[in-house]
Amino acid sequence: MRASIVEAYHNRISSYKEQLSQTQGKFLTVSYARLIVFLLGAVAAYFLFGIDPLYGILAGVAGFLGFMYLVKIHTDIVGQREHLKRLIRVCEQEVEGLGGDLSSFDMGEDFIDPQHAFSFDLDIFGKNSIFQLLNRTGTVLGKRRLIHWLEFPEQEVSAILNRQEAVKDLAESIEWNLNFEATALGETESYDDTTTIKWWVKEPAHFSINPLYKILVWLLPVLFYSSLLAWMTNYMLFLRPLLGDFQFPLAVPIILFFVQLGVGGINLSRTNAQHRHVGQKSRLLRKYGTLLSLIEKKETPSVLLKNYQEELKSDKQTASEALEELADISGLFDQRMNILMGLILNGTLLWDIRQMMKLERWRESHAEDVPVWFEQVTSWDALNSLGRFAYNHQEYIYPEVVEGDFSLFATELGHPLIDPEVRVDNDISFRKPGEFIITTGANMAGKSTFLRTVGVNLILGMMGLPVCANTYRFSPIGIMTSVRITDSISENESFFYAELKRLKMIIDQLRSGGKPIFIIVDEMLRGTNSRDKMKGSRGYIEQLIQLKGVGMIATHDLSLGTLADEYPEYAFNKRFEISIEGEKLSFDYKFIDGISQNLNATFLMEQMGILPKER
Repeated sequence: MRASIVEAYHNRISSYKEQLSQTQGKFLTVSYARLIVFLLGAVAAYFLFGIDPLYGILAGVAGFLGFMYLVKIHTDIVGQREHLKRLIRVCEQEVEGLGGDLSSFDMGEDFIDPQHAFSFDLDIFGKNSIFQLLNRTGTVLGKRRLIHWLEFPEQEVSAILNRQEAVKDLAESIEWNLNFEATALGETESYDDTTTIKWWVKEPAHFSINPLYKILVWLLPVLFYSSLLAWMTNYMLFLRPLLGDFQFPLAVPIILFFVQLGVGGINLSRTNAQHRHVGQKSRLLRKYGTLLSLIEKKETPSVLLKNYQEELKSDKQTASEALEELADISGLFDQRMNILMGLILNGTLLWDIRQMMKLERWRESHAEDVPVWFEQVTSWDALNSLGRFAYNHQEYIYPEVVEGDFSLFATELGHPLIDPEVRVDNDISFRKPGEFIITTGANMAGKSTFLRTVGVNLILGMMGLPVCANTYRFSPIGIMTSVRITDSISENESFFYAELKRLKMIIDQLRSGGKPIFIIVDEMLRGTNSRDKMKGSRGYIEQLIQLKGVGMIATHDLSLGTLADEYPEYAFNKRFEISIEGEKLSFDYKFIDGISQNLNATFLMEQMGILPKER
């Protein structure tokens, strides 16, 4: 199955490279055409101006318009070329990931939190983590949404089922899926970029509601260009017989030029403040507009995705068209960043105020829509990552999600980060709250890995994803773990005290009277003496049973196996066994009934030369 998926990605890479080669040819053709048109226009304007200035001006204008048309085509081709390059890289990364190399994907190390209920213990973030396996987001907000889903998995059955349906559709729409990611990666962004735009739409209007500016923004440019045209008639030979000795003064357009600069200068602080919010964001806005266009045009059977699309519908214009319009205005507003261009535009067209009025009118029409649009892109971006995971792991199955008290039945359950060629899968089941599996086994026999396997697949299932199993049925439940405890020098906190705090947090959550919690504890109370450890561990597990927790306890303390005799309906013994034959230690990683019989610490110390070998 995985080989066929890799082959499919290789086929796409070949197709995209062929398209890229064709696009590169168009790029060169238009580049040369643009240069030729520019030179021809300049030469024509120069020679015709000597014959008649009007002809020279017309030739210059025609050459400029032709040049700008080719510039637009050139820009579109550059965009297509860069998009194809991103598609190729996305597919190449997927091939690397399917081969076990996740290094090109974001690890999410900034979100490693030892205090989180389970993410630190289950390797949700960091190198070779679940986040690194899942994340294919291209927007900052989409990444944060995916992180939130991982940290707080869905608990409502209907919501999980709706998300499953959406994930299935996005997995089956792989071309759309890849295009969405490649588009999202097209412009880098920061969290502040989208945040400032959200703030900006809430600001009150100033220019568009002031009658004076409504008049000035049209009157002053009209007067300026009329006076400039009147001055230019002084040099139009065919008009000389009509004008006689009359000379229109150049001072008039010059004065009007500086009047417009003065009006713009009076409002400079206000326009600068607005430019900080939406200026230099035209490419980002265009990216979001393209993403919204992809969302609007997506055909889907998913109820969840259809509901999302309904939120984008409007009687005025589509969300993508509206954001494209804002991107155009933002791009025009950015022309002020060039000092020379800014002087010319503001002196001849009252540019800053004109663009501010456009922005304010746009904001008045769409202030309530912008947060919805960003929310939509956020959700689709996060869901797109889930769809890619499902496509890449078509051998996984979508779990059956059931209402009621917690239960879990899984066969051939494996960890999604372990190579399937070497992974050993196991069965597990929980019938009701209060049940605990006491897991024993030698060092390196597979206890900790299987505890994480159970926890990780439970999280994937609640996210609406397929899980690494042959069959899987469960009820949603909260998760808390105590596996990888760290001490804190800065807080003068010992390892043992840190572990006690963690265990107390679990008990407090159960006592709060909320829903049952799935609990994973690996080798509790390892920081105290054997007698204390046995008594404390035993008492703690009894508390968990009485409070109707449910989960798995891994331990080297074989005496805890007697809990199954005292609580036959709630405590069950499972083990990972090893075999020692001569100087060879072997593991089968099979999860079987009973209490572990074989230990390997002394054997390993002897093999490593720490202890002398017994004769």
